[in-house]
Amino acid sequence: MTPGKHQYRLPPVNRFAVCCLLAVAHSVSIAASAGEGPAGSSAAPSQEIRPVIVPVVEPESEVFGMTRLHEVHVEVPADEWSVLQRETFVARGRGGNFGTVAVENDFVREDGRMIHIGGGFGGYFPWVHAELRAGDSVLRDVGLRYKGNGSYSPYAGLHRNLKVKTDLFEGRDDWEGIETINFNAGGRDSSRMRETLAFAIFRAAGVAAPRTAYAEMRFSVEGTHESATGGLFTVVENVNRRFLRWALPPGDGLLFKPERMQGGVGYYGENWSSYIPIWRPEREATPEEQRRVIEFARLVNQPSVPLFRERIAEFVDVDQFLRFLAVNVLLVNRDSFLGGRHNYYIYLDPVDNLFRFLPWDLDLSFGSFGALGGSNASEDLMYPFSGENPLGYYLLDDPAVAVRYQAIVRELVETVFSEERLLAMIAELEPVVSEPLARESVAMRSRMEYEGGRGGGSSSPRLFILSRMASVRRQLAGWEAARAAAAEATPAAGGVLP
Repeated sequence: MTPGKHQYRLPPVNRFAVCCLLAVAHSVSIAASAGEGPAGSSAAPSQEIRPVIVPVVEPESEVFGMTRLHEVHVEVPADEWSVLQRETFVARGRGGNFGTVAVENDFVREDGRMIHIGGGFGGYFPWVHAELRAGDSVLRDVGLRYKGNGSYSPYAGLHRNLKVKTDLFEGRDDWEGIETINFNAGGRDSSRMRETLAFAIFRAAGVAAPRTAYAEMRFSVEGTHESATGGLFTVVENVNRRFLRWALPPGDGLLFKPERMQGGVGYYGENWSSYIPIWRPEREATPEEQRRVIEFARLVNQPSVPLFRERIAEFVDVDQFLRFLAVNVLLVNRDSFLGGRHNYYIYLDPVDNLFRFLPWDLDLSFGSFGALGGSNASEDLMYPFSGENPLGYYLLDDPAVAVRYQAIVRELVETVFSEERLLAMIAELEPVVSEPLARESVAMRSRMEYEGGRGGGSSSPRLFILSRMASVRRQLAGWEAARAAAAEATPAAGGVLP
């Protein structure tokens, strides 16, 4: 049974006040049991836990770097280009024409054409042969296709999301060791900065996340395009075994990319086959891994709060999850785990057999999901979920975990997510993207290609950051007021929380 919100949720402000009271009472009971004197004694007060932000260490790379801009030239044979334009489509419905759950996979059609079926909106993406030149690297006979769910636009001409696999066909080249490359067109991000900034913030906050770069792309198709400007794309590192080897070594655990997941961590009974189309493991799971997933999902979705609190640390790296959660909440990244359905990875780490959560698809971060001209900058830091999300709700309703989460949020706001740091990052990116974006706009208008659909508030995340930080400061002040009220109500603890 998935617990309903009414079973264990309190209103946001009162909920934290209760957490404070319970935490203070807990510290008093510990002091008394340790023989530190009766309530009101002069025993030394406990100090609040302060997290240490340890950024993810990125390996050196000739490809990735926040401000690195590559020139990339894509050449596609005319007949292959025709297949790409004529046969790609996205159903934009739950499962599209592929059933109630669209399973992401590749299959070979009767005519020998390899087709990718998207797991989100039921995209039908044929792979075609192409050549790609990036700087001094020449990648021959690569596989190329379009990609995306809501970010895919059939009307954007040359400026559409691309996936490249250098080893799909007979090609044996790679781009500085990289064989799978994502070129995101930013069709819903006119600033072309959100993904770059958001992934960098996750990494700086200690959450493993893909690296990025930029590419200004040109396309050549015989009889159609001759080195035509395609625009500015964000190069996003693929989350795969190669990524895991540096981000979460040794990287040979089981990676999941959920789609339409029930409440963030879905329980689908005791039969493993029911998990495959929704949890979407990237390889065949061992019997032990299957049991681990089912036990984890069962614990999260059963109704007993005491049982959850007793056992959750056996399955989840709680500190890592709280950092993952805090960054998503600060970014108001609703099209994510906060919505519970997709745009995140879950990794079963063989080092300690714990589940860790990784971000993905951040073009609608910075409050831009569902924000028609606005920014959703006032999102509640302690009340961030859309619909059922038992893992998040249960954790934040645990007084000890809530105090830890609050400390992580405060520390991030003082460091990784400080207004000064974020605005400095934007100032660093703007000169990198401004001229390529101007050339892109001119080229798209000259070809009468669609430039719309780039929703999500203002073109720059700057206004969102200013509004978000004002809201965050108000909420932090509310937390402090609740803490002070809780401490005053329990003077035996000396007015200091653990």
